[in-house]
Amino acid sequence: MNLFSTIWLNIFEVVLITVAGFILAFWYVRSRVVEKKQLGTSFLRYFQGLFPIGVMFFGIYVILTFNHAIGSLVMVLSTFIYIVSSITSSVDRYDSVHRATILSLGYTRQEYAVRYLFKNSLNSWIMATLNFFIAQSVALIFIQSIANLEIPSFETDILYVSLILMVCGFILSLAKRFDILEIKGKE
Repeated sequence: MNLFSTIWLNIFEVVLITVAGFILAFWYVRSRVVEKKQLGTSFLRYFQGLFPIGVMFFGIYVILTFNHAIGSLVMVLSTFIYIVSSITSSVDRYDSVHRATILSLGYTRQEYAVRYLFKNSLNSWIMATLNFFIAQSVALIFIQSIANLEIPSFETDILYVSLILMVCGFILSLAKRFDILEIKGKE
């Protein structure tokens, strides 16, 4: 295959991965809102920042070495984690301000989630989805192009980079969660 057909196939694959991750994120956020739970209190608060990028690189490693379908599923998981962690603050902010008012008007929680919450946080959803789509596309095309050069330790290097990014992302998320990294000003 030539380079352009490979690029188009990779972009089509990443479109499918991104759509699947978006659907999972939408379902997850909707179910959290309907259950009256804030997104910031979910277990995903520990997997922000570099963690989804590390999971994405691990998915590319699995695609290159083991199984293409399993690697694609790992990349769907990374898309889900990235989108949810990116939109958490805007959704929680709107939810905490407007939930009581809109529900007191007689709307159900499901109507509130779809008609108001997602409509008002649409820009955050679009930006998070497009950002990760571009990152995945570039990473997948670039890494597969380099993998075709058959560098002996390239696949293991991808594995190590993905593990380092996941561990650093988890540690940074913990530090952020427990306000270790926050610089406090003098009062």
